[in-house]
Amino acid sequence: MPEFADKRLWLTFYLSGPLLNLESVSHFLAREGWANTDGWDFGFLYPKLEVEKTVPAIVAVAVKMHDLCRPYGIDIINIDADTSPDVTTSKFVTLYDADL
Repeated sequence: MPEFADKRLWLTFYLSGPLLNLESVSHFLAREGWANTDGWDFGFLYPKLEVEKTVPAIVAVAVKMHDLCRPYGIDIINIDADTSPDVTTSKFVTLYDADL
């Protein structure tokens, strides 16, 4: 996929959980430099972080997100690799789907 030729990509996490817990996690992620940390008040959150396009970098971020969300009862539904933080122009590939 030529859209993913860059050495970096954006990871988008699809999170679902209790509203107050999503709010806490969203504020933490915003302080850590994540994009798209608002909108938690509907029971879902879709934070994005630009990372190096390597397996170790992607896995490290996924493990940190899991460790952050677990105590709050927040589920990671999906993880996508995106070419851009802008959902209107980004191409994506799903890296993880909880239903599979």
